Amino acid sequence: MVVLTRRFTITERLSWVLASWAILILAGILITDLSIFWGWGPVLLNICPLWLGLSAVSYLVTGLRMRSRMFILISLLHLLAIVLLPYVGIWQSLTTGIVISGSAFLIAELQWDSNGVCVYQMQ
Repeated sequence: MVVLTRRFTITERLSWVLASWAILILAGILITDLSIFWGWGPVLLNICPLWLGLSAVSYLVTGLRMRSRMFILISLLHLLAIVLLPYVGIWQSLTTGIVISGSAFLIAELQWDSNGVCVYQMQ
C-alpha cells in the first residue's frame, strides 16, 4: 500500500498521513499477534474495539489533514461502532468487519471532498 500511494502522498504533501496509517496499522498487528502468541485474554476480548479505534484515529488524521468531511464522518462511524459493540454480543467480529470494509467501500466508490488540498491533476 505504501509503495502504491507513495507518489500521490509526496505530490500532495500527505507523507505524514501515510506514515501515521502505517505506524498505527503495524502497532495493531503487533498487539494482535502478541496477544495471540502470549494468550493475553483481556486484549483478545477487546480486539474489535482496538481495530475500530485504530481505524477511527487513522481516518480522523486523514480527514483533518485533507479537510475532508467524508473521512471525519467515517471516523465518527467507527467510534459509534465501538459504543454499539457491547449490544451486538457474539456478532462483534462481524460488526467490526462490516464497519471497516463498508468504510473502505464507501471511500472507494463515493467521491469524497478534499476541500482543495488534493490539487494534482493527472495528465
